[in-house]
Amino acid sequence: MYQDEGPSQEDIERFSTNETGFCPHCNEEIWDDASQCPECDYWLKDGTVHQNIEVRAFKKKFFILIIITLLICFFWGVTRFF
Repeated sequence: MYQDEGPSQEDIERFSTNETGFCPHCNEEIWDDASQCPECDYWLKDGTVHQNIEVRAFKKKFFILIIITLLICFFWGVTRFF
C-alpha cells in the first residue's frame, strides 16, 4: 500500500511565501510561479517581473534623463576651454 508522506519541508517553504509578480504583457498582479497569466492568457516563458511596468518605465526615463544631463554638462565644460 502507498503511504502519503505529506509535503516535504522544501514544499512547505516554497508554497508558504505569498510572492507575487506582474505579468509583463498586461501588468496584472499574479502568483510568481504561474506559467500563464489568468487575465490575458499570456504564456510566461521567462516568469513574472517583480516591478510594476510603470515603475520600470519611470526608472528607464530617469536614467536616460541623467545620461543626457551628464552629456550636456560634459560638452558645456569642454566648450568653455576652447
